[in-house]
Amino acid sequence: MRHHPQHGCERSVRIPSFVRTALSLLLLLTLGACEAPRPTIKIALVAPFEGEFREVGYDAFPAMRLALREQIIAGGIGNYQVAFVAYNDNGDAAYAERVAHNVTIDRDVVAVIGHFRADTTLAALHVYTESHLAVVVPGVAANRLPYDPLVYRMGPTTDALDTALERCPHQNGSAITNWTQPFIGSITPTLLARLPDFQSTATAGLLGASITGLCFATATPFLRDLPAAGQVLSTFPTVSGGAAPQPLSIAAYDATRLILQAIRSDIDAHGAPTRAGVADALRHIRYQGLLGTVTFNNRNVWADAPVWVYQFDGDGTARPVQ
Repeated sequence: MRHHPQHGCERSVRIPSFVRTALSLLLLLTLGACEAPRPTIKIALVAPFEGEFREVGYDAFPAMRLALREQIIAGGIGNYQVAFVAYNDNGDAAYAERVAHNVTIDRDVVAVIGHFRADTTLAALHVYTESHLAVVVPGVAANRLPYDPLVYRMGPTTDALDTALERCPHQNGSAITNWTQPFIGSITPTLLARLPDFQSTATAGLLGASITGLCFATATPFLRDLPAAGQVLSTFPTVSGGAAPQPLSIAAYDATRLILQAIRSDIDAHGAPTRAGVADALRHIRYQGLLGTVTFNNRNVWADAPVWVYQFDGDGTARPVQ
């Protein structure tokens, strides 16, 4: 992946390899022209950047860069520079827990976005919460994660996903969803476990005709079905080495903007951002995002998280179900 130089004080970033445990990808917010160094705070992105789930990281990080650019244009965040630090968890639960410890020992990190998969997120959560670090979790069903005052769950519940699937015109009484799995026909647990989700570009190629007529429910639509997101992410290829944004990019963008807004609120309220202050700001936030207006209930769940339903047609294309 190649990141092109940007204008102003945003630092050019190059990722020579995703083999490293931690990818120090620092993008600094400033107000206009380059000035004297300012205090730096960090948001950590933790996702797989290597292995069979590496597309998760590839889809998420450029969206975060775009969100950061918007904050630069809007005037930065007070007297602070905000840096993104990206860590690779390999899509492996045991490895994710170890990486989480590396995140928490950096006292400049005030919030985490990750890990985008249920198993790795569950393995790492206790590490973050024991260090009083707020975690925003996109891409995982809310009830797959335990309640904790520091865990902010952006995904819909499995009940919401199942209810939405009732809109699907079933074939042979079968339907599938990203989180609750009966496995249909040749879609075995082993095969399904290799796929990040049913919106993966690998899905149709791996499963072929066996998915025709099957439905799935998802927290994020394809960009073709959310024109506003397509417009906001239209410059995604300029920071992704040419790759196009994917559904997960929408969630990563919203999670980033959400935390940036919380940091701003904490600075406005207390003069300086802290882990505790950012966590409290997230608790009371109201953010108008690409996926809708995000607010968290008293269980730290986005109760109104939207759900899209798709059905695969004969050529492997997933079409929205109204």
